[in-house]
Amino acid sequence: MYLSFDIGGTNMRLAVSKDGETIDQIKIVPTPQDFETGIQNIKQLADELSGGEKIIAVAGGVAGPIDKEKTMLVKSPHIDGWINKPLKKELENLFKAPVFLENDVALGGLGEAVLGAGKGFRIVAYLAIGTGVGSVRIVDGRIDRNTQGFEAGHQIILPDGEDCNCGGKGHLETLIGGYYLERKYHKAASKIADPEIWNHVAYNLSLGLHNTIVHWSPEVIILGGSVTKSIPMDKVIGYVSDLLKIFPTAPKILTSSLGESGLYGGLELIKQNKA
Repeated sequence: MYLSFDIGGTNMRLAVSKDGETIDQIKIVPTPQDFETGIQNIKQLADELSGGEKIIAVAGGVAGPIDKEKTMLVKSPHIDGWINKPLKKELENLFKAPVFLENDVALGGLGEAVLGAGKGFRIVAYLAIGTGVGSVRIVDGRIDRNTQGFEAGHQIILPDGEDCNCGGKGHLETLIGGYYLERKYHKAASKIADPEIWNHVAYNLSLGLHNTIVHWSPEVIILGGSVTKSIPMDKVIGYVSDLLKIFPTAPKILTSSLGESGLYGGLELIKQNKA
């Protein structure tokens, strides 16, 4: 039995798989701010999902940059109670099994690149627009090599813009992330109905995508996350096409096709580490 998890800024998702390819069951709960409570929740949910069957490998993502050794979260705008806590070690002690840790969006991108909308493309840029904005570059079905992860959501769009929870200002995340939209408009992103607001979000997103394209040169961009569902993709594609001048054509821009990209990415990470 394999365990895959996704610890996001708002919710925590866990799933088990008997074959390492397909997801059998999923449980979703709010992400606790307290690390110890989170570990207890993971153990309880894993026991419920596995029915007591032995878990032989664990992989999962957590919302924010992780250390070079892939053992813990080192920065996070949304779950600061998890920062610098021994997540990998605690999980290894709990399950007596190998544990593979990654950024949560990196695993979502891995799942989409291998099994979802990015299947068949060699170079995939994935951005997840939810509570915040995460990103990853996937090359030949693997998370691209890096030193500190990928954080396209923290590129500066407006130098004198809103404060970001990471400590910066005017980041892409502050313009399109669900947390910041709710702070600005006093309602959850899913409740915002004004098309002018979403047109503005689409334009700001296109600025970030333009920068991502010229830096990463992907074949395809895949957009996931809960807020993406509200953004008019036709507007985004049009804006990007207008903005991009240095390259003759823009890459394809698609939305994610897997319902649980990060959980499938966790299974793929286990598979790659077994090879």
